[in-house]
Amino acid sequence: MTPRRRRRSPEESRAELLAAAAQLIRERGPDNVSLRQIAEAAGVAHGLVTHYFGTYAALVREVLRAENDRIEGRVREQIRAEQDVPTAAGIMGVLFGTLADERYLRLFVWAEMHADYRGAARPELVELIDAIEAGIRAALAGRPVPSRSRIEAVALIGLSAAYGFAIGGQSWLAGMGHDPDDPAHEAEFRGQLAAMLGTYMVEESGLEPTE
Repeated sequence: MTPRRRRRSPEESRAELLAAAAQLIRERGPDNVSLRQIAEAAGVAHGLVTHYFGTYAALVREVLRAENDRIEGRVREQIRAEQDVPTAAGIMGVLFGTLADERYLRLFVWAEMHADYRGAARPELVELIDAIEAGIRAALAGRPVPSRSRIEAVALIGLSAAYGFAIGGQSWLAGMGHDPDDPAHEAEFRGQLAAMLGTYMVEESGLEPTE
């Protein structure tokens, strides 16, 4: 039965559509949801979905943006827990924990494969790198700090490695003759990745890596 429609503000309608889309995509995956189904779940006319979001790919982009905002929030919480000094190990822990959710991973891959999302601005990522840079500058007060380009390179390498491992890690481990379900392999990879990123970050500042 179609939910009874009620009067609501444009802001409420948009927020409820976004929430309905997020729920359906989590349950069914982005390939198995339509704009009409989202409109029905939110109790609004089908035309309102295209009015607020345009295309289905644009709506998925907004769902992913909201998810990425939550990831950024968790990274910020991790940085605060480390006395405002961002560590590669802490940030990688948040990323790998997020990527263990296959529903998020499917959403990310779907969005990246569609032209409406590729190349889109990611303000949440810029803000996250700003926070990392601020933490590094505070921790290294009075000493040389890595350049913005070095910090961005570390973020890009870390994201590429974490997402790549989440997508293909089990297949690659199996191909190497390892048990892909043994969590020790992920822990080893995460530890090695964090160590390499930390060393690379420190290298440009002229400081010696900590033992």
